Amino acid sequence: MASKQYDPSKIEESLYKEWEASGLFSQSEGETPYCIMIPPPNVTGTLHMGHGFQNAIMDCLIRYKKMSGYKTHWQVGTDHAGIATEMVVERQLLEAGKTKKELGREKFEQEVWNWKNKSGNTITNQLRRLGASLDWESERFTYDEDYQDAVILAFNKLHEDGLIYRGSRLVNWDPALQTSLSDLEVVNKEKNVKLTSIKYKIDGTDQFITVATTRPETLLGDMAIAVHPDDKRYKEYIGKDVELPLCNRKIPIIADDYVDMDFGSGAVKITPGHDFNDYEIGKRHGLSMDSKNNIIQGDESSFEPISVLDKHAKICGCAPKNFHELNRFEARKKILANLESEDLIAGIEEYETSLPFGDRSDEILEPFLTDQWYVDTKKMALSAIDLVKNGDIKFVPSNWEKTYFQWLENIQDWCISRQLWWGHRIPVWYDESSNYYVGSSEEDIRERFKIKGKLSQDEDVLDTWFSSSLWTFATLGWPSKTPKLSSFHPTTTLVTGFDIIFFWVARMIMMTNYFLDEIPFKEVFITGLIKDENGQKMSKSKGNIIDPLDLIYGIELDDLLKKRTSNLMQEGLAEKIERKTRKQFPNGIESYGSDAVRMTFFSLATHTRDISFELGRLKGYRNFCNKIWNAARFINNYPKEQDKFEAKNDTDKWIEKEFNDVSEQITKNVEEYRLDFAMNEVYEFFWGKFCDKYIEDCKASGETANLHPMLKKILILMHPFAPFITEEVNELIFDDGSLME
Repeated sequence: MASKQYDPSKIEESLYKEWEASGLFSQSEGETPYCIMIPPPNVTGTLHMGHGFQNAIMDCLIRYKKMSGYKTHWQVGTDHAGIATEMVVERQLLEAGKTKKELGREKFEQEVWNWKNKSGNTITNQLRRLGASLDWESERFTYDEDYQDAVILAFNKLHEDGLIYRGSRLVNWDPALQTSLSDLEVVNKEKNVKLTSIKYKIDGTDQFITVATTRPETLLGDMAIAVHPDDKRYKEYIGKDVELPLCNRKIPIIADDYVDMDFGSGAVKITPGHDFNDYEIGKRHGLSMDSKNNIIQGDESSFEPISVLDKHAKICGCAPKNFHELNRFEARKKILANLESEDLIAGIEEYETSLPFGDRSDEILEPFLTDQWYVDTKKMALSAIDLVKNGDIKFVPSNWEKTYFQWLENIQDWCISRQLWWGHRIPVWYDESSNYYVGSSEEDIRERFKIKGKLSQDEDVLDTWFSSSLWTFATLGWPSKTPKLSSFHPTTTLVTGFDIIFFWVARMIMMTNYFLDEIPFKEVFITGLIKDENGQKMSKSKGNIIDPLDLIYGIELDDLLKKRTSNLMQEGLAEKIERKTRKQFPNGIESYGSDAVRMTFFSLATHTRDISFELGRLKGYRNFCNKIWNAARFINNYPKEQDKFEAKNDTDKWIEKEFNDVSEQITKNVEEYRLDFAMNEVYEFFWGKFCDKYIEDCKASGETANLHPMLKKILILMHPFAPFITEEVNELIFDDGSLME
């Protein structure tokens, strides 16, 4: 320990390789099982601050439990990430002058596998650099062959039990990617748009009803005008028809409580084929089109929404032919021009509204009417609610239970089909008469249903959330009754963010309860969102993203600027971000090492929704690492007189009591997921009590025999928080095996 300055770059990577090679991270022995499931990152992903934060917490928990004698298992794996992966590979193909369509499905899938085998391990290697003690020998991928078998079995079972069905519904549709999206893949952005007020002539009169819209092109698919039943302005018109502008069609004026009579004119256009709220209104009133193309009312069973946009967001269907083949924005311009020429525009004003964008394509999404596969989640949701209400599953902090309940109590059926090629292909086959059959394979279906004619498999794949909802048990070997499944399921703790409570946590609870009749995990620790030191969300457009690996390794200013400004399309944005970055990091980002980054994360692990990442705090923990190093160097100057701590004087008794007290408090804090409190206890004890008082008292008295054994106890205590430096000090001074053993 000749160096006076601790240099993490010289030890961390080599030390981790030693740990992994020695099998230290594999399942440990012990009486009581403790299991954490990693939220599987996308195979296309790279480590961001959220990943770093959550995985540091998981690593601290698993190391602490392993060293406390538990039988531990931290399951590692990645998600095949259908949309993200397909986009990456398609982009590479285009650069090579090829297209997905030209290759065909089979060759395209092989291209994806080739990419995965070469480039799909980036994030798992980055997790290693953070020090994550994952059980790499048990690594899983949601597209592994046996995992695929589990997914097919789950689909077949749900369908057999009447919980999976095919239906025509509105979905979030991405015209660029040509697929439906889950709500999680939708990014709502505030935008200034034009709000156009359009006059609809009341049939048989010279009067008009005015409605406002930001999407004039959807007028071509209007099926009604709705007003509030108590609105005195329109009571006499309820039940009458209006002439739909630009279309040879009449639509009814209907009364519905959904309408806010105080907003705008108090009348709204109803376009069930292109708006989620309108769809529900249209269904309530049984809207459909008669043989003369006019809209009539009936009961829910007669509801037939019409669609005037195709999957490319071009005008089609029952819309007037002169608009066909125009994309939605071209159609908007033409419709506005035609309305203006017929004096049917009552006004146009600027209006700020929230528009849905695809998180991958950055394309404005359309509610689109299409046939998809759904899971009926109503009954499953009731059981999932009870499991939390009864205390079988605990949320930490507990206030997130309200969010969980609110979503499940208002749950909609789950659209599980995606129009992609990469993913778990839906195990459904169609005969020549379009009858469909569900099974494990074409051979299985031919044998069971005695079919000799042509069969074609459904082209769609399953939503990746469907396969990942099986994560806690499929990774442990289900449907086989493996020793790991018996030992570690239900798992103990799930550490995740509040943004996927609905899409992953709740669905895991529903699916695990359905297939195993048990819970997937006992506790869910919901972490806050890491923001920058000014409390702003980190984003590429703001130029405030910090890569945790840059904090560990350090990065030169030129390289940092290149990372932050590359691929920025907005004019002038790169220059603005460059100025901001040069001011914040005039010399680039310094190297802090993994332990300092981890301890900063722990100190920020409060139970709040938003967490500001402070670079000043990070510098403080780098100094703390140096304090540990120099304290160990000082103690190493004395001979090791004894292995076990034996109090010989009042100072020894004092530090022993302080150590026992802090150990007890840290255990309590870890159990309660207050790693911020635990980290503070570690810091205050080591620096303020062990270094500033105990070591100094020992120096003054010459009673130094207990310095080594107390340091050993402290290294063990601190190891889950700062594994690299504690392990290195232990090797250099004690050389008696890993602290994790």
